[in-house]
Amino acid sequence: MSCLWLASVMVLLSARCFAVEEKPFLYSPVSEVPEWRLLEGYQGTLSQEEFKERLQRIFDPKGALGAYLEMNESAVVVFRDREKTQPLFRLRFAEPTSAPRAELAPLALADPTQPLLGKVICLDPGHIGGDWADIEERTFRIGRDRPVVEGELNLQTCRLLAERLSAAGAKVVWTHEGFAPTTEVRPADLYPEAIEYLLQDPGNRRLPRISMNGLIRWNAELLFYRSAEIQARARRVNEELRPDFSLCLHYNAAPWGSPGRASLTSVSRVVLFSHGSYTASELAYDDQKFNLFRKLLENSTPSELAIGGAIGQQFKEKWGVPPENYAGSGYAHASGASPYVWHRNLIANRLFRGPVIFVEGPYMNDRSTYGWIQAGAYEGSRMVAGRDRQNIFREYADRVADGVLQWARTQAGSSRAFTNYSP
Repeated sequence: MSCLWLASVMVLLSARCFAVEEKPFLYSPVSEVPEWRLLEGYQGTLSQEEFKERLQRIFDPKGALGAYLEMNESAVVVFRDREKTQPLFRLRFAEPTSAPRAELAPLALADPTQPLLGKVICLDPGHIGGDWADIEERTFRIGRDRPVVEGELNLQTCRLLAERLSAAGAKVVWTHEGFAPTTEVRPADLYPEAIEYLLQDPGNRRLPRISMNGLIRWNAELLFYRSAEIQARARRVNEELRPDFSLCLHYNAAPWGSPGRASLTSVSRVVLFSHGSYTASELAYDDQKFNLFRKLLENSTPSELAIGGAIGQQFKEKWGVPPENYAGSGYAHASGASPYVWHRNLIANRLFRGPVIFVEGPYMNDRSTYGWIQAGAYEGSRMVAGRDRQNIFREYADRVADGVLQWARTQAGSSRAFTNYSP
């Protein structure tokens, strides 16, 4: 990278720091242009009251989208701009006098020996791991202990989870099964987007104290694993796999300091995310508005809350790990279905079609959990932090599987909240 080119970029960044932005940025980084025509099949499918209730309770509790909406009894129009001069989409509400939609007759109760028979479940092991773990900033090491690499923990746990789900009759599909990226894009391909990302709002970007070259490279890496990779997985889920629901599985962590001098904590929490809780800054983007409308109309939330609540109950009963509390965070709010389930707008649960249950498991750098991870995938059980336990990968997989099976056994046939054949 030439000094002249770097100097030009620095001038641009400096100029934008003091510039007055004339209009909101229209698309999230590395995003696809939204196709509003894909929502035409939902015309007339829900009433104004249903729309307003879902919007306020799940997706926009602070009312930020209202600045872009014009609504009356017959329709709502969403605009690109707050001045409401550039309409994006008009959704026609169901007629107030129209007859209630007929409910489908329930099917027979699920087979108690294979309660997931006929279900297609997608597993999304979080992150990539392998050669990409350092770039993702999801790995640390203490002394000469084996490194803790979240992408590898997620994959190992999902393999055991797949065994349980398959034994219960499900067809298990994957967003990825190894340590290679799903996307064909690499960080070096994203330098132009990284510069544009920096130019959008340099005052509010999390900027490490590194050279301009390093800053651009760091942002290109961020866009690679956080945006391009997850978007590639979403395309696979939506166009190829088409599951009944997806399970995105992660291990969580408290701040651990620098990877080379990581520290342990004495606390762990568990949380599950259902899609929702958009922020005002996110809703300035056209693609975020589009995805809010699509998820609202898709109505996968009831399934997310039911499955997530069942999994959360397993963590409570079997592990006794308390739930996270995001009250006052500004980017998540309580679902009301379970103290373990919160609404949050993440890239995966925003872009994956259908119900998405995003599981954030125990803290990797909690002292007890860390020792459990270091013990590896041992057979049988052994004493861990004063308790007789199987290895952590087996127990984590079992907590998720037991919750899914508990939910499935309560269902009278397939859920009607979402179908792969929704418009």
